[in-house]
Amino acid sequence: MCFIVFLAFFSLPISGQTNKKAEIKRIETYVKSVEASTKRSKKPHLIFAEISDYNDDAKQKWRKFASVKALEKFRERNEAYTIVYNWRKNGKIVQSNFTLFSPSGDWAQYDFHYFRANGTIAKIASELRTFVGDLIVLRDLYFNENGKLIRQRTRYRDLRSEKPVRKPKDQDYKTDVEIYKTVRRLPFAKLVK
Repeated sequence: MCFIVFLAFFSLPISGQTNKKAEIKRIETYVKSVEASTKRSKKPHLIFAEISDYNDDAKQKWRKFASVKALEKFRERNEAYTIVYNWRKNGKIVQSNFTLFSPSGDWAQYDFHYFRANGTIAKIASELRTFVGDLIVLRDLYFNENGKLIRQRTRYRDLRSEKPVRKPKDQDYKTDVEIYKTVRRLPFAKLVK
């Protein structure tokens, strides 16, 4: 009897790890299918930009653009420091690619949100490129169907060679990745039609 209890106690974490690995594998398979779909369509289905003043902490102002050309024309007169390209599958947003950068141009961050068909977040792949330390900081965040973070991984690369490097000791590169757990929570969700 004691042996059965002992065996059951120590097999629980292994089972949980196996389930987590299987979930991550399912998420990666899904992400690859979404990426294949977005590559086929080439042009994003929906384009949004946050158009308020970069230095103004007031409420964000989002604008929808009819095309990449329309966004480029707008940017000839005004800059937008957060731009989001979105792709749909069966009428629902499945991928939102955020591009964020600063007026100084010393960093840029790309956050790719992958949403399931039911609108919940599956994965965020983030890439920060910064001249501070000449680094690329790569982060992957995986979420279960309830929106709970089940795995997070961070890697560092040299900005020029893109070869892996160790995390610098003198800097703390905690990239702020805005997490939108559902499509309805996207900051421009009211503009989606």
